[in-house]
Amino acid sequence: MQRPCSKRSSGSATGCGAPLRLINLSSICLLSMSLLRPVRSIRLKIGLVFGVTFFLGFAGAAFYVFNRVKDVLIQQDNRSLTERAARLSERTSIYPLVIPLPERGEVLSLWYTVGRFKKRLYMSPRFPARNMVHTGMALVPSDTFQLASFVRNADDGYGKLTTVVGRSNQPLTRQLQQIGWLLAITLLMSMTLSGLGAWWLSGWLLRPLRAIIDSARSVNRAEQVTPIRAPNTGDELQELADTINDMLARIRQAVDTQHNFFAAASHELRTPLSILRTEIEVAQREAINDRERLFLASQLAELRRLSRLVDDLLAMSQLRAGTLQLRPERIELDDLTLLLTERYHTSINQRQLYLSVRLDETAPSLTVLADQDKLTNVLLNLLDNAVKYAIPNTQLDLSILQQHETIVWSLANRTNSAVPDPNRLAREFYQADARHDGYGLGLWISHQIVRLMGGTLTVTATEGWFRTTISFERQTGQSPFGN
Repeated sequence: MQRPCSKRSSGSATGCGAPLRLINLSSICLLSMSLLRPVRSIRLKIGLVFGVTFFLGFAGAAFYVFNRVKDVLIQQDNRSLTERAARLSERTSIYPLVIPLPERGEVLSLWYTVGRFKKRLYMSPRFPARNMVHTGMALVPSDTFQLASFVRNADDGYGKLTTVVGRSNQPLTRQLQQIGWLLAITLLMSMTLSGLGAWWLSGWLLRPLRAIIDSARSVNRAEQVTPIRAPNTGDELQELADTINDMLARIRQAVDTQHNFFAAASHELRTPLSILRTEIEVAQREAINDRERLFLASQLAELRRLSRLVDDLLAMSQLRAGTLQLRPERIELDDLTLLLTERYHTSINQRQLYLSVRLDETAPSLTVLADQDKLTNVLLNLLDNAVKYAIPNTQLDLSILQQHETIVWSLANRTNSAVPDPNRLAREFYQADARHDGYGLGLWISHQIVRLMGGTLTVTATEGWFRTTISFERQTGQSPFGN
């Protein structure tokens, strides 16, 4: 083991920089999940269902209306063209030959038929090549023209006069296209407005549920079992909030009962445990044989382990109840750390570990404002974990540095057991490796105590290294936490 360096005699913090943080695949996946999360919301589902339903309904109605309008316009255009053919036929005469001229945009064809004899009396230059006389139909579409025919007896009483009038169907086609585009634009605008309306309406309807979610989330963040605010809506949402509050009340009663039991049991057990430990220590000094001394040493170790558990349970109950008393004072963090490493000298040697201590020589002071007894317990717990879980014949890296206005205490050790989720170590009764002694309370208690003293405790596990870090803001005035 390396001897702990004296104050200001170890390596400085020059050249130590923050590691470069790279965006890995997990962060990209988390970002993608956060972007896709709104897709699973009830509000968006309501908007999508309402929009799709409205689109299908309106699209069907628009298609039906368009076809009806199309049929009506085509019928009106055909009727108008047929009436035009009848008027031109009435103005036509065979003897003498009188042929009316078509209007602009019209084409005209006149045929005189007697038996099998057919004679063309007149045909416009742009008249379609198809001859309606041979079709026998009153209305025939031809190229871009719509043709209508009218047949009547000729004036001579022998033959028949066939009048064929044609008109371009492009104006009607353009009119139908305009109507179609108008319906399509109306459909898109209506669907957009209906979607926005459904989004707003669903948000308004789900506002009480959002309030329930926010209240429940704040309860989870605060780690307290407090009632959530129930909306005064008189519907299922209010019933849901009341049911959740009843459930939370039962949970709070169970938690309070548990904390009261832990506190009462801890207080009651501390005195007999202290008496038993004292009596065993006194008995060890008596003239006893080696076998009895070994037996008493084993009993004393078990009593000490049981005493630590009782102290942890008492601290947990006080932290949960908010009754833990703190006495802030100015502490030289480097001196306290060196003193504690001296106490762990034997344990470090027994595990064949090497301790490297690095202090920031450029910092004017490494003084923090904290409760010395509580901070000592926290540092001892972190040192004990590092020694317990470190790989033999490896090095422990301990450093105290000043970064801007923050003093950072850091301890890292090599480990061969992977920690899949280091953040879970801050939960009570959680152990990453059940093969070691302990009850999973040390890191949780340390985390809560450091938080009450105005600092932060973080744990990280990367590439075989496990690191615990405590950060304190430099304090020059009053304590940030209560007495």
